[in-house]
Amino acid sequence: MKSAYAIYKRELAAYFSSSLAYIAAPIFLALVGVFSLYIDDIFDHGLVQMGVVFRWIAIFLILLAPAITMKLLAEERQSGSIELLLTLPVSEADVVIGKFMAAWTLVLITIGLTLSYPITLANYGELDWGPVVGGYIGLGLMSAAYCAIGIAASSLTKSQILAFLGAMIVCLVPYAIGFSLHKIPAEWVGVVQNLSFEHHFSSLARGVIDTRNIIFYSSVVALSLHVAVFSLETKRLKR
Repeated sequence: MKSAYAIYKRELAAYFSSSLAYIAAPIFLALVGVFSLYIDDIFDHGLVQMGVVFRWIAIFLILLAPAITMKLLAEERQSGSIELLLTLPVSEADVVIGKFMAAWTLVLITIGLTLSYPITLANYGELDWGPVVGGYIGLGLMSAAYCAIGIAASSLTKSQILAFLGAMIVCLVPYAIGFSLHKIPAEWVGVVQNLSFEHHFSSLARGVIDTRNIIFYSSVVALSLHVAVFSLETKRLKR
């Protein structure tokens, strides 16, 4: 784990020494602000609740996480530095976990900057903090799944653009199907619902901390990281 932590520190420092963190995070926050405050005015619903804001944060995470993770392994594959990395005394799992944790940390920091919304809303009325806490737990878990998917996509290609698009599509489809359950045959609704990112997030955002939701997101993270590790192991074997 020392190797994974060293990679984590290096990658996190690289984010803040480059322009990516200072471009992606403000754009994400601006989009959430515009859609929450102007397109879908949270102060015009007559209720002091975070549902609208959480919905837009969840949607724009589909752009933020792939943007942050797209270069993690694709850039190293393109530049050839992945060859050097694989010769070091670190395991593929250390590389993947370190990079994943760095990306997830940056996404969590960005999500944390949206805490100004519940704090502001609490000044306008009595805010139920149960759904707020559940919603942020849901966003944390969902963002972990998205970052894991992103690093898996980045491990499979040398193109950062392809990594971004691939991760975005893989994140978008399971989220979007949560809004299409009424079009799905009744016998398939249960299965599709349990595969929907939106369904599991909505449950948490209502303040219901169900272990099934935690297990779902944890499974997505584990599977995606396994794909990334397997991709690096295959790369090492081909050397």
